[in-house]
Amino acid sequence: MGGGPIRGMAATGALLFALGLAGAGDTPTVADAPKAPKGRPLTALRPPPNPEALLGLPPVGATGCTVSEILETSCGVWWGASPYQDEVEPLEEAVGRNMDIVYTWRGIDQARVPGERELRMIEEGRFVHTNIEARRFGSPGRPDIPYREILAGEFDDSLRSQARAVAETGVPYFITFDHEADANRRYNRRGTPEEFVESWRHIVDLYRREGADNAVWVWNVTGWPDNLDRLPGLWPGNDYVDWLSWEAYNMTDCDAQPNWNHVVSFEEALAPAYEWIQQEGPEHGIDPTKPVMIGEMGTTDIGATETYEWYAEIPEVLKRYERVRAVKLWDNKVSEGCDFRVSVNPHALRGFKLAGQDPYVNLPDRVRELVDFAERRKQGREQD
Repeated sequence: MGGGPIRGMAATGALLFALGLAGAGDTPTVADAPKAPKGRPLTALRPPPNPEALLGLPPVGATGCTVSEILETSCGVWWGASPYQDEVEPLEEAVGRNMDIVYTWRGIDQARVPGERELRMIEEGRFVHTNIEARRFGSPGRPDIPYREILAGEFDDSLRSQARAVAETGVPYFITFDHEADANRRYNRRGTPEEFVESWRHIVDLYRREGADNAVWVWNVTGWPDNLDRLPGLWPGNDYVDWLSWEAYNMTDCDAQPNWNHVVSFEEALAPAYEWIQQEGPEHGIDPTKPVMIGEMGTTDIGATETYEWYAEIPEVLKRYERVRAVKLWDNKVSEGCDFRVSVNPHALRGFKLAGQDPYVNLPDRVRELVDFAERRKQGREQD
C-alpha cells in the first residue's frame, strides 16, 4: 500500500481483498460556510480456486472492478449516511436500499467502542465510520478535552480498549479523530494545530500497537473555501491517513446562517476542496491520489424542483470527480429553521432515493457476498 498506514488486515478483510473484485450526531459547521486507487488491490495473495464460480459471480475480467484493502473501489462509490437519532433503518426503508456506510459519534473517553450499535451495523452487512471526538461523552454536556491531555496519555486505556475491539471485528472499520478541526468553533480551541496532529498520530500509533490493522483512517475537515489555508497545519501525514474527507452543504435560508441567501449545488460545494487538494496538496505533503469521502452532505429546502434535482444529480456529478469513492448524507437538523432531514421533505426524499438507485452508487451486494465468503473460510480454518 505504499506509504499508507495499513500494514496488514485481519483474516476476513485480507481474504476479501485477495479475491480482487467487487461489483457494480453532529451538526455542520455553519459558521464556516462559504460566502458565495490509493491502496492497491492485494492481488499478490493467493485466492481459493475459482472463487467467483463458488459465489456465482462473473470472472474478474468481466467487471474490471477491484476493491483495495482500505475499501477504495476502482469503480463506483459507497453510499452512506449519518442518520437522524442514530437510527438508520427508517432512512433505509424510506429510500428502499441499505446504506453502505453508517456514521457514528463517540468520545475518546469511551472504552466500549465499537459499541452494540456499531457491532449490529457490521453484523447486518454495513461498514461503520466512527468519529472519535476529543470530548467527554461520559460527562454531562460532553465537555471538550484539551489535546494536551490526550498527548499526556490520560486516555490511553480507553483508546487501547477501542483498538482491540476494532481489531476483533475483523472487517475494515473507518475511523476519524475530531472531525472538522478546521472549523471556526474548533480551530485552536482544544489545542493548537500542532497538538491536533500530534494527537492524531498518537492515536493511530496506539491502535497499530494493539493490532487494529483493519482501522481505515479518514481525515475529515469542513472543506469550506475560507478554511483551506488551515489544512496544511492540520495534516497528520500520508503515513497516518488513508482517506481524505470534507463536506458538501447548501444552507440557503438556514436560520443559523442568516447571510446565506444563494444556492450552492452539490458540485459547487464539493469542488473547491477537491481542486485545492489536487493542485496545492502535493506542495504541503498531501497525496492527492488518496481516495476521497464526502463525509457529510445535504441541502435545506430550496423549492420543490430545485431540492429534488440537488440530490438527483449527485451520481452524475460524482462521475466527474474520480477520486471521490464514498458519500454520506447528513440526515439531521441544525435547528427548526435549518433542517436537512430528507424524511421530512418529500422532494429531498424523492431526489435522494433516485440518486441511491443509480448503478454508480450501488456496489455493496457483491462485496457483501465476498465478505461472507471470506468469513466462512476463516471460520473453517479455525476449526481445522
